[in-house]
Amino acid sequence: MTLTRRETSLLRALTTRGGRRRSEHCRCEGVRAVRELLARKPELLEFVAATARGIAALGEEPPSLRLLDETEFSQISDTVNSQGVLALARVPENCSAAPEGNFILVLDQIGDPGNFGTMARTLLAVGGRELWITKGTVDPWCDKAIRSGLGAQFALNVRRFDDLDAAAAFAADHGFLKIFYADPHRGENCFVCPDLYEKSLIIIGGEANGSSALPTGTRSVRIPMPGDYESLNAAQAATVLLVEHARRVSTSKGVI
Repeated sequence: MTLTRRETSLLRALTTRGGRRRSEHCRCEGVRAVRELLARKPELLEFVAATARGIAALGEEPPSLRLLDETEFSQISDTVNSQGVLALARVPENCSAAPEGNFILVLDQIGDPGNFGTMARTLLAVGGRELWITKGTVDPWCDKAIRSGLGAQFALNVRRFDDLDAAAAFAADHGFLKIFYADPHRGENCFVCPDLYEKSLIIIGGEANGSSALPTGTRSVRIPMPGDYESLNAAQAATVLLVEHARRVSTSKGVI
């Protein structure tokens, strides 16, 4: 079976911001992103469009397959060097269940899909489950964010909030009472702050202007830089903080 005209139009529309706003679907392009979707949220799948090359890269024929030749696929692909596989999926509903784990990563005003994807992948890699975003942050279900995150979004509890106060209120209702903001200039040393990952929110602010208004009681935490030079972007700072969590978990379990 090949793509219908309606399916083709929808896939093309989803490459634009307006098309995404009018739709409850997202594009998931690339082998690893499609694998993550199929493994984590198969119930969201509408169909997979793939070439013979893409199917071979997946390792098996996916469900709801639309088989395309290379020319047909190039007309719907949004990448220069495609992997020959793309899925259409429904966007997950905003998670309303109680938060999982001991800390929550909150992205506020993060505008770059690449930075978003890096943080989503790293959060999943260190065992985190909660990825919260506020208005002004990049759409986590846009095609660029999904490609950058390699589909990690489908394995995380992605929750949207109007602002940081709303996020903090929801977190507090579930026992997450501590709030930390990653500040490039001042605050507690992240490597020795004892309760940084104890039922807490860790806020990463925007690339250009940092965070919006912080909730009352927020504590600043910094990554000490002996060279006294602000060199970390948002994704790098988040990675340091997330890997520090993994280090503490490994140390507590006696794992080197």
